[in-house]
Order: sequence, then C-alpha cells, then structure tokens
Amino acid sequence: MKSIYSYLALLIICLMVVTGCKKMDSTYEQFIVPGGIIYAGKANKAVVQSGKNRVRISWPRGTDPNVTRAGIYWNNFRDSIELSIPVTGDSISQVISNLEEKSYSFTIYTYDNQGHVSVPVELISAAYGEIYQNSLLNRIANVNKVNAAGNVVSINWAGADITNGAFMTEVLYTNTAGAESVKKVLSKETVTTINDYKPGTRYEYRTLYRPDSLSIDVFNTAYSQGQDFAFDKSEWKITAFSTQHPGADNAVKNAIDGTDATRWHSLAGGSSYPHFMTVDLGGEKTISRFGVWRTTFETGGDNRAPNRIQFLVSMDNVTWTDLGIYDFNRMINGEQVYNIPSKPLARYFKFVAVSGPENNMVLGEISAYGL
Repeated sequence: MKSIYSYLALLIICLMVVTGCKKMDSTYEQFIVPGGIIYAGKANKAVVQSGKNRVRISWPRGTDPNVTRAGIYWNNFRDSIELSIPVTGDSISQVISNLEEKSYSFTIYTYDNQGHVSVPVELISAAYGEIYQNSLLNRIANVNKVNAAGNVVSINWAGADITNGAFMTEVLYTNTAGAESVKKVLSKETVTTINDYKPGTRYEYRTLYRPDSLSIDVFNTAYSQGQDFAFDKSEWKITAFSTQHPGADNAVKNAIDGTDATRWHSLAGGSSYPHFMTVDLGGEKTISRFGVWRTTFETGGDNRAPNRIQFLVSMDNVTWTDLGIYDFNRMINGEQVYNIPSKPLARYFKFVAVSGPENNMVLGEISAYGL
C-alpha cells in the first residue's frame, strides 16, 4: 500500500514539472528567431595605433563577402565614423583625427548588405598631444671630444628617457665636404663617433620619441647645440717643462693623461715657483676654457697644488699671448674651470703655476676645450 502512495506522489511531481516547462517555453517563445540569429562578419584581429591627436584603426578585410560597411564609435557612442568596405582588398584602415589628448575606448560594428550587424569589437588606445610633447627631454651629451685634426668627433651620451618612449637621437652636423649631414643614434648607444666632421663647426641634436610601440607618429624635442669639445689628449705633446721629480709616478706627462688620480710632482728640494709646462695640441684650435684638477693620487687630495695659475697661448711656440692669472683652490677635489672669453686660436698653450704653499708643486690634471 505504501509503495502505491509513493508511485502516485512521483507521478504528480512529474506532471507538475512538465506543466511548468510548457509555461516557461511559452514565456520565451516570442524571443526565438526561426533558424537562429545571423551576424555579419566582425572586424577580426583589429588593431588601434596611437598618434598625435589621432589614431589609426585597421583590420583584415575578412571572408564575409556580404559585409559592405563599418561603424566606429567612441566617447560612449557620442562620436562615430562610418566607412565603406570594398569588395576587394586585403585590409581596412581608418584614421580618426582631431582627437583630444586622452585615452579612448573604440567599438567597431560591421554591417552586411542584408542589414545584419556583427558582434562588437572593442579596442583601447590613446591620442597624444601637447601634454606628452611638453614632457619630452632631450638626451644629454655628457662629453664631446675632438681629435687634433678636428675631423673626428666622439660624443658620450647620458641615458635616454626610454620609459617615456625615447628611441633615437639625431645629430645634425656639417661634414668635411661642407654639406649638412644627420647621424642617427639609437637610444641604447652610449658613444657616437663622427669621422667626417668639419673642423671648427658646431653640431645640434634632438631626441625622437614614440609614446608606444604601435604609434603612427614620432614626437621630437627641440634641437640643442652641442657644447664645446674636449681636445683629445692622446695627440698632445709636451714640448717643454720646468722640472719633474724622479720616477714615473711624478712625471709631468701625468698632468695630461686623462685622470686626476695621477700626479705631476715638480722636483722636491731642487725647484721653486714658477713651475710650467708647454703643450702642443697637434693642430690649431679655438680655445674657450681650461680645466685644472689637484691630484687625488696617494692621499685622496693633495693640497700642495698651486694657489695661483696662469695660461698663455701661441701659434708658433715662440710668440705668446697672456690669458691671465687665476686663483686655484688647492683644498678641493674636482675640475676647476677657467673660461677664456677671447676664445683665441692657438696651436700651443702654456700652463704656469705662479705661486703655492711650498717651493715644489703637485698637480693632478689639465684639460682644454673649444672648437
């Protein structure tokens, strides 16, 4: 008896489920499209590229021959553009210009010749303008070196702002034939050598940026003028000097070896001020400044350097022009710079240590700069 009641209860539940399903089917029947929904072929593999107050959107033509047009929408569908889709061709491309500088979300719909619409394709990108332009920094040329003949230039670069999109620096210079040339320097390069540089001229440089790897536009900084060159000491010759103490560690040539970690030590116990040396630059140069260092050899900073120094220049090593006497702080390390406003043309220069705390003198390094 008990099993009969169980069977009846199960039968009643099944009838209730069937009845409920029929009611549910009738509820959604109005939304069912006989044969299913037909969509136009969408913009597969669409790409958006940023630009200067513009973007470019492109995608392959696709295989649906019935697609005839597309609509691109942005700013929450407040702005849009419509374009025709040709029957032939490999790709579709559309530039959207006059965009405000900001990020954008673009939605692409395609339509076929029977009125069907595709599923949407969404793309994210940005348009760049003055805000980005004003953030760009020109790469710094740390050291400029020129050889004795003046036709080979070496530029040592500081790091480029690659996080902001710097990818190249252009150096604009005059070559030995008198023509304007451009040297392209990748951001990863730290040293640039120009082998056909016209002596006595200056170069300019600017840095090129892309805000992202897909950008269709290149931004650039304004040109900066290259600074004066450091004259290459590898071609210098010392033609005369007062004294030097015995031993290679004390030689006069140490004052032009490119480091203040060595020293020129005048003869101890057998010399007195003034101490001097004469240098042949290897070619005629326009001199704009000198740099002088006390030595850091042995003690980390030797205060036996002079406190008054003098520079003279000559074209023939016979007739000399006095450029003046200057104070030198013998108590500090690092380069001390002496600008020469007259910018004389010279082949030779003479450094004179005029006075100091002792009869002998210790010095670290001397450099010359100009064109």
